Amino acid sequence: MFKLIRQLAAGTALVGAALLPQAHASTVIDFEGGTLTGLYFPGDSFTQSGFKMTVDFDFGTVDTAGALGPVAPTGNPTQFYFNSNDGGLIVSREDGGLFSLDGFSAAFVPLNPTLGQTIVIVAFAQDSLGNQFGTYFPLGNPGNSQYPFLTYNDPVDFGGFVDLKAVEFFGCVLTQTSVCAVASQNNAQFAIDDIQVTGAVPEPTTTVLMALGLLGLALRSRRANR
Repeated sequence: MFKLIRQLAAGTALVGAALLPQAHASTVIDFEGGTLTGLYFPGDSFTQSGFKMTVDFDFGTVDTAGALGPVAPTGNPTQFYFNSNDGGLIVSREDGGLFSLDGFSAAFVPLNPTLGQTIVIVAFAQDSLGNQFGTYFPLGNPGNSQYPFLTYNDPVDFGGFVDLKAVEFFGCVLTQTSVCAVASQNNAQFAIDDIQVTGAVPEPTTTVLMALGLLGLALRSRRANR
């Protein structure tokens, strides 16, 4: 009788752990901290708050506006990530889990202000089913000598950015007829900061129940092998 009770308890604990909902923790990737400051080349990665940032195609830096000279963006005295030329920044969870994108702030950092191009920042994502999709956001006025940080967090824009495996940010040229179809001549540079993400984390009760379930199975296996 006691053996049967222990087996039922173990099975119930595992089922309970599987059925309990997961909590969601909001995180802001703000690129702060001296350990992040520096130059990163394509393929390099760094982590913050459980998220992994991987540099794609061209180099980038984590620093303040003072490091970028006369074309530095305005309105942000803290550290941010600067994306050079036509490179990109890929964001994923360090543990490989899923997350949602809720917003970010960004600014145009022109390589050649005289080109007069309209550069936009693109958020291009891959979800848990392998679907790929994206949208673009306008950056500061390219005809102005000031390039301010703008904040993008409208729920309408980010409603579909859920259950993501990764999202890449990159810049490209917007014309009256196309997006990303015209060569930017390495002018698609931008700065990005305060990336707002939400990731699922196990509830404490879920963790406890899973531990109890595993303990129950271990005890049952040990008894059976004696």
